[in-house]
Amino acid sequence: MPIPSPLPPSAESDVGNAAVSDLSLPAARGGAAGRASPTANALTNPPETFDLSAALEHLAAPAYLIDRDGHFRWVNRAYIELFGDLRGQPFVDYVAPEHRQIAQTNFARKVVGQTTTTFDLAVIAPGGRRVNLRITSAPLKRGRDVIGVFGIGIPLPRPCNPPRWILEDLTPRQQEVLKLLAEGLETQEIAKRLGVAEETARNHIRALLRATGAHSRLEAVVMGMRLGLVGPDLTQAGHEEPLPKADA
Repeated sequence: MPIPSPLPPSAESDVGNAAVSDLSLPAARGGAAGRASPTANALTNPPETFDLSAALEHLAAPAYLIDRDGHFRWVNRAYIELFGDLRGQPFVDYVAPEHRQIAQTNFARKVVGQTTTTFDLAVIAPGGRRVNLRITSAPLKRGRDVIGVFGIGIPLPRPCNPPRWILEDLTPRQQEVLKLLAEGLETQEIAKRLGVAEETARNHIRALLRATGAHSRLEAVVMGMRLGLVGPDLTQAGHEEPLPKADA
């Protein structure tokens, strides 16, 4: 389900509308005989026929669009799960103070059309928790005009295993959610198992991530497995339940 924008139509910039229309895929070449496959032929269709918005929404890594004024105009599900819905907010307000200069410098480079860069940044998550991201970003253009900056942040791995007390101090509900995630269930399935609304289930998952300091659902499950608090259930001899998907 697409996430509704909290901004009134008058506040929306061209950036959000350009998220799909300004992205295109190169035409695929044929095989050894020069004949394109049906999939390759599909990629030669006009870019507006591609559902890139859905692909961006389902990226496991946080992705965002910032307009020329430095405000978030679009964030995907993974971003909202980790940092909350910050659309309409100045991006620099959520960067760690010691990293704001590098964030502003890289943003300014993109606004004037300079090329993609990769850099590490500490971002402030709800509750004041810091998340270290490896950012790659690029100018988003309409024609020759830069109308914003598109970026993806890859959470950097934690340097060591968390202390056991972090997971042992989880509330009963958070422990239940962690076990359901370990079964490989997605949000809708977790909601059914808990007997709650889907948004309530999503809030429980967010609370679990905040409590554990995990960057994703998968990381929370891996933490639990390493500490022996959860494990893959054997449904049939020799067949383990799959790990949860990394997306939100």
